[in-house]
Amino acid sequence: MKKSIIWMLIIIFIVAAIIIGILAINKKNNEKTLLYPVQVDGKWGYINKMGKIVVEPTYAWADDFHDGVAIVLLNNDSASSKDMKEQDTVKYGAIDTTGKMVVKPDFSYITKYNEGVAGAIQVDAMTYDLTYFLLDRKGKILYTLPPEMQIVSMLFNGTGLQTQSEDLILVQDDKTEMYGYIDRSGKIIIPIQYYEASSFSDGLALVKTDKHYQYIDKTGKVQIDASAYVSGKSFSGGLAAVAVQNKDRSTVEYGYIDTKGNMKIEPKYTRAYNFSEGLAKVCVGDSINQYSIGYIDESGAFKIGPSLNDSYDETLISEGLVPIANGAGGYMNKEGKLSIAPVVTKDQDNYLKHNIAGEFRNGLAKVSLSDGRIGYIGRTGQYIWGPRK
Repeated sequence: MKKSIIWMLIIIFIVAAIIIGILAINKKNNEKTLLYPVQVDGKWGYINKMGKIVVEPTYAWADDFHDGVAIVLLNNDSASSKDMKEQDTVKYGAIDTTGKMVVKPDFSYITKYNEGVAGAIQVDAMTYDLTYFLLDRKGKILYTLPPEMQIVSMLFNGTGLQTQSEDLILVQDDKTEMYGYIDRSGKIIIPIQYYEASSFSDGLALVKTDKHYQYIDKTGKVQIDASAYVSGKSFSGGLAAVAVQNKDRSTVEYGYIDTKGNMKIEPKYTRAYNFSEGLAKVCVGDSINQYSIGYIDESGAFKIGPSLNDSYDETLISEGLVPIANGAGGYMNKEGKLSIAPVVTKDQDNYLKHNIAGEFRNGLAKVSLSDGRIGYIGRTGQYIWGPRK
């Protein structure tokens, strides 16, 4: 009996090792094949990490790669348009890293892929009615949503949300405007019953009932009573920012709780954002003109700042670096030292568009300029692909 148990444990260990190895190889391969969208003479294509064009610029627009695929837009004069009827509409599809169209351009819009799932939408040319779909990475329709149900990540208030997170998809009832969760097959996992809801992270999601906020698990069970908080954010790195009303000062201050609901970092910040790579951006001060900005660790100690000349928007650490003032202040490392000199300026910003140096992905960061040009820098700050359009 003992020998059987030992052999079973050995087999389990071997299988686990194989799975971990496969995942590591896949991750390594994904990093090697990560491509970056660029624009050449008004057309979009992709370059590799060395700055070489590997997918010819033929698209009206092209997005970053996620989950091994990227969303592309075919314009009116695309080679894929075969007749005048097709030329009267723009269509979104998805390509793989070889440039092969893996999701046919049959949709009016497609979200970024996550966990192998994307949301898609078709607009009826006659009635303008919207139909929502869930797609896999090969373009197979996993589920067609009923007319009264919408995918929240595709709505204005869902900007930035992943379509699927931890196997669940946040949806909204069009009539009641209430929220709930389904799986990729369309099965309702958590009933549509919340006035507000967010995607799952670290096994929890922030929702609001008719009275107050709660953090629920993936069965819908309340795990953290958040009724004492004015608002909250999703978990990242095991911590979530929550807002507490300071009645003495008539202000709202942010602190951080853990996944058990314990206050790990006391409320003392005017603004607080998600953790990434062990650090989170926070603001302290009495007004937007007096904010001091910096990055704290999981104990609440400042590791960068808090006297940065930075924007008040959320900025995440990526590959050990973070842009300051959208790149106008360069990039700092996690020790607070300047690693890359300023790569954009603020004086060329306009009301609608700004010069922005973004996060690093496999050693490159996108630089988007207010005039529409984009380029890519390496970790030294040198351009791998000079800004152009």
